[in-house]
Amino acid sequence: MRKSPTISSNAPPSDPLAPILAEHLHGQGRLRVWSLIVTILGDAVEPRGGRVQAARLAAILDRLGVGRAAQRTALSRLVADGWITREKDPEDGRAAIYGFSDTGRAEFTQAARLVYAAPGAVTGGDWIVTLSDDPRGIPLAPGVGLWPAEFPPRALGVTLRGAITHVPEGLRADAPDAGQRAEAAAIRALADLVCATGFAGDGLDAMAARTVLIHRWRRYVLRHPEWPAALVDPGWPDLDLRARVAGAYARTRPASGLWLSQAGPGFRGVPAGDGAARFGQG
Repeated sequence: MRKSPTISSNAPPSDPLAPILAEHLHGQGRLRVWSLIVTILGDAVEPRGGRVQAARLAAILDRLGVGRAAQRTALSRLVADGWITREKDPEDGRAAIYGFSDTGRAEFTQAARLVYAAPGAVTGGDWIVTLSDDPRGIPLAPGVGLWPAEFPPRALGVTLRGAITHVPEGLRADAPDAGQRAEAAAIRALADLVCATGFAGDGLDAMAARTVLIHRWRRYVLRHPEWPAALVDPGWPDLDLRARVAGAYARTRPASGLWLSQAGPGFRGVPAGDGAARFGQG
């Protein structure tokens, strides 16, 4: 997937979203708008019929500080690459409706099991040791890693399955690495900020905060292993990181869900049915 142009937030300093947008979206280097759109479609649109009017999608991206030119470029590339489809709105032939293609939906569905798993679900069962260089594995030796049995890597070699019964002290002391620690701390701060702000009074703000939270969390869990307590040193503060994210997500969901259901300037309400299990919550 090709990269979109660099974007900067235009949120005013008094905006409650400003610190979230500045630090956790636009402050993360070159913003990949195509990936942000995938997050929105997967999180907010797919559970509600899978199609969204262009005007509503633009309203979310506008609130996130993404310029219209960058939006158009990213959407065109996603269509060209086969990730999403663009159709004419049956009620307004001048407008467009977007949604995942079959390929995009399959990719999202596979990732969503991990992204939205309930707290404790990833690390609470059996584990597998396998030959694989896929991400998310806890490294044991070159080319050999440890994965939750219910969330294995795509490429499997010779595989053993069972419980963790013994952990050398040296392995505990080295886990996780500094890069993952820094990213986990940033997500913890983001989740705490979303919870503290609440975003209960403005549906679009709640939708924007929810999007930033899930966008950053999605990138984290698809790149980094989720460590069980048996494998980390006692000072690791983020064994409950998934629960923190789940709690922050729950704070934004009522207001954002109401906003999705309501009509707005140039767009209809998205069909009800945001009942997909998210973090173990209906």
